[in-house]
Amino acid sequence: MKPLFPMLLFCLAIAGAAAADEAEAVVRFSNNDRLVGSVTSLSSDRMVWKSPMLEKPAAFFLKHVVDLSLPATLLPPPAGHEATIKLTNGDVVRGQLASVTDDAVALDTWYAGRMNFNLVMIAGVTIAEKMAYLYNGPSGLDGWRQTGDKPAWSYSRSAFRSNAAGSIARDGLLTDECAITFDLAWKGDALGFKLLAFTNDPFADDSSSGYEITFQRGNIYMRSCKTQTFLGSTNVQALIENDKVHICVRASIKTGKICLLVNDRMVEVWSDPNVAKGKFGRCLQFVATTPSPLRISEIGIAPWDGLVDQMPAPRIGMMRQFNMQGGMVEQPKPAVQDKSKEGRMELANGDTLEGEVISIHEGVVTMKTPMGDFKLPVNRLHTITLKKVERERSILRNGDIRARFPDGSSIVFRLDDVGDGVLIGSSQNFGTATFKLAAFSRIEFNIHDPELEDKRGIGDW
Repeated sequence: MKPLFPMLLFCLAIAGAAAADEAEAVVRFSNNDRLVGSVTSLSSDRMVWKSPMLEKPAAFFLKHVVDLSLPATLLPPPAGHEATIKLTNGDVVRGQLASVTDDAVALDTWYAGRMNFNLVMIAGVTIAEKMAYLYNGPSGLDGWRQTGDKPAWSYSRSAFRSNAAGSIARDGLLTDECAITFDLAWKGDALGFKLLAFTNDPFADDSSSGYEITFQRGNIYMRSCKTQTFLGSTNVQALIENDKVHICVRASIKTGKICLLVNDRMVEVWSDPNVAKGKFGRCLQFVATTPSPLRISEIGIAPWDGLVDQMPAPRIGMMRQFNMQGGMVEQPKPAVQDKSKEGRMELANGDTLEGEVISIHEGVVTMKTPMGDFKLPVNRLHTITLKKVERERSILRNGDIRARFPDGSSIVFRLDDVGDGVLIGSSQNFGTATFKLAAFSRIEFNIHDPELEDKRGIGDW
């Protein structure tokens, strides 16, 4: 075991950061008890916690501490692109792609500078285009309106959470052509959720303007609220197999085009032939249609150029299903995996390319292909091919902590030292790095204790 003095400094740093931001940390214990407050001291086996709920500071055994929740700083992703590295130990780290070599992939991050990830520890790299956001959040309930006498939605740790059926909405967010992105998670056996866009009444669960996209289990239905026209439906296997997805809706009230992407994959493109007859506002609404809890985070509103640069992947076979209005609609069967894409780089529009990355400079990648070398913006790539190596997984070490970001991604490292608002940690995945404490929304302890694993997921809700 490493000495606990760095841990003491770490906890004192948390307390200082929380006081400076006029926000307090929250400690959670293995029996699911929670206390708001700050750390005052730490011994070899105990933590002393100061809380307004306690008459005086109290000591708790460190082995019973599950995690600390912190007031993280939520910053918008950089314009241009965002690269996501998934490591073999399950970590997910995001930043801007800086370089790709035979030994490492480098990311530029706002929270730790340039980080070089060992190639043998990388499970995959994906890239998504990121535009300058008109809105990025949530950072609280200010500006948002809820329906009903008793609000169904609450805010904590950079996310909205529902505890009953009901709507949360904000006016003035949308432009004529925009992209709406967010992370959606749910509890229970099935998803029950609606997204209303371009409505004019933030206090109504149902609207007479704009568009409504309904998510029911694995099915998605699209209709015009003004004309009550059913515009189509689709089936998404990711909604059945997972309890969290990333949603992107690109919509234009100029052309009537609405594109739906799930986990960065285009699943449907709808067209409203009566868009000129439509009635539109600037309001965005999230509606929980059942009492089962929902969590919405990483909301972003960005301009969209209105161009549909890709179409859904071809579907093999069709099955028929009644829609919400009693008519018959064609429903796709799950698409067969395209084996031709294996070992090839995938472009943002779904095309694939054989080649390798030679260099990256100022957001432009130079690629070597059988057709010759050429350049293209990094944000036009969706995946990159990496050198074929035997993958490895980082070892488990005493003193490892798991630091979580507000967007749900996380990174594991051994805590080596603490400075003024920073954590210094090391890992086989990236060597040594200095992290800004303000980047993290939660720090988890005792992460290699199997008895605590079931309790960690509770903290997300």
